[in-house]
Amino acid sequence: MLRCDEENIYWTGHREKPDRDKLYKWYLEQLKRTDRIMFLVKADSLDEPVGYLYLDIVNNNGEIVAETGHGVNSKYKGRGIGTQIIKFAVDYTTNELKHINKIDGWILEDNVGSIRNVLKNGYIETGEKKRVFIDETSGFKNMKRYIYKINRR
Repeated sequence: MLRCDEENIYWTGHREKPDRDKLYKWYLEQLKRTDRIMFLVKADSLDEPVGYLYLDIVNNNGEIVAETGHGVNSKYKGRGIGTQIIKFAVDYTTNELKHINKIDGWILEDNVGSIRNVLKNGYIETGEKKRVFIDETSGFKNMKRYIYKINRR
């Protein structure tokens, strides 16, 4: 289960594996949300999920944007899956969410893998930062904002 993967636990800011019942309840609540689109990523040759993506549709100062969240099971890191997930997010938003012209990604500044994924897919770093509390470290960390601007001619 992806949410129980130690790296995913860390990067999502938690200290320990989630309680199965609470995770199940959380997942069902997410499926009911009208502002979130969720994808489970499976490789053709494998019988288990290798990653996930969600797109949150948010109003950012009067502009409707898609905010991404994604993860890859640590067993499958280094195979380009994260880059493919972000490419899918760009393609899906471009082709299916035609009312959206920008994709946001807020990424912890030490999450080199995710930063590399978005930069490979044409995102740009905005220079914006925000401090967030990370349960895992009981401290604050900086997140940087990356955006992808969709060219709709």
